[in-house]
Amino acid sequence: MTGSITQSAKMESKIPNWMIWVQCTAFVVLYAVWILPEIVGFRNTALVVGALFGVYSIYQYRDSFLQKAAIPIWLIIALFIWATFHLFFLSSNFSLQYVEYFRIWKYVGLAAIMASGLGLSLAQSQSTVYWHVIYFGLCTPVIIYLIKYVLTVYGVPYGLDIPSSLGIYEISHTFYVPKTDYVAFCIPAFSVALGLLKHLSDTQDRWNVKNYLSLITQTLVIGATLFLFAAQNIKNGIAYATVLSLIFICIFFFDQISKITLKKILGILILIGILISAVNFNVKSNDSWKTLIADIKVGLQIDRYDHWKYADEKGFPLNEYGVQVSHTNYDRVAWAHAGLRLSFIYPFGYGLIEDSFGKMAIAQWPEASPNLSHSHSGWLDVILAIGYPGFLLIFIPLAILLRQFKQYVASWSCIIFGPLLGNLLLWFTTEVAATVTFAALIFWISFAGGVNILRRSDFRASN
Repeated sequence: MTGSITQSAKMESKIPNWMIWVQCTAFVVLYAVWILPEIVGFRNTALVVGALFGVYSIYQYRDSFLQKAAIPIWLIIALFIWATFHLFFLSSNFSLQYVEYFRIWKYVGLAAIMASGLGLSLAQSQSTVYWHVIYFGLCTPVIIYLIKYVLTVYGVPYGLDIPSSLGIYEISHTFYVPKTDYVAFCIPAFSVALGLLKHLSDTQDRWNVKNYLSLITQTLVIGATLFLFAAQNIKNGIAYATVLSLIFICIFFFDQISKITLKKILGILILIGILISAVNFNVKSNDSWKTLIADIKVGLQIDRYDHWKYADEKGFPLNEYGVQVSHTNYDRVAWAHAGLRLSFIYPFGYGLIEDSFGKMAIAQWPEASPNLSHSHSGWLDVILAIGYPGFLLIFIPLAILLRQFKQYVASWSCIIFGPLLGNLLLWFTTEVAATVTFAALIFWISFAGGVNILRRSDFRASN
């Protein structure tokens, strides 16, 4: 580990335990309610409290920022500088960007401060119990969904008076949670569970009760997440869960090929069985999988089939089978293709995190519908918003930190690597360029950056 161990990192933590507990509690509350509507007060309170204590942690370890390991944090700081410069000198619509700047970037800034401070505090703590609290916080969106599911499916038929906030609803309801938010906030816990299973497989000693409890916990987290994606018919969620599982299975076999055992093979087969069941259920309940390739071919021809310009208002073309394309398949591919073309025309972006694609599409194709919004690719939306320079100021620190935490030397490393890897992947084809999800992306990069500055070599080898 180069450039991340300093003399100060070998000293006792400068942050008292009670303060770390407050920071962890603020994270749990924030992550539990982050995607839930109509409870902005809880979310903002947790964010502000976490940021205030984060400032204290950052101040205490301010000298540690003058080292190579702090580069990811400085790149995130440069991102805010670039966003400010873009607002005043490169904005395509200053009034709209000004409003969004003080709405989204203020929110993202608080998240970055909270995360950096939390990472610094945890990196220097002598106890690993806080990492269990963070993992619990990661699991809260799935837990809350399961509670809602049980109350909605089983409580209502039995005449229970279920509060509106505790139900599962369609898109028109006040308390509806978008599918993309479920993907963005549940994939991290899924990734961590896979990483912890990998960590368990590395255990050389005879398993104890703690190991078996961990095995049960990770299996439940994986199963519950897949159940959520299947129950909500979230194609993106199933797709990324599959990709992540395959990645971890490949990592497992490359690391374990010389010491593979029947027990480990059985564990992999159980994971594959759970995954196949979820994929099979989703494929059966989602016809768009069956015509995916044919629909992609149509979506790539944006000049010949320009239905995508009108935001579903003028119907859809037919694929090679003479069947109308699935609107989810066609729109995603066509909008992504059009967005990529726009990114080359406007390499410095339009300025809006949430709506640059729609504004730029109308500027390029005046006949396009004003209802166009996202390109359905988070990374592409970022490029369209703040240009390639802004994108690189996010992507480069993410890549650096992924490399730093790729080794599962300690179980807590999974709690950093998993969310980073999950975010890297899901931002490719998911419509996540929005206030909450963008803030979460910067949160994870800042959190990992804070840990990376002060993580101790002896702690890396602990469990």
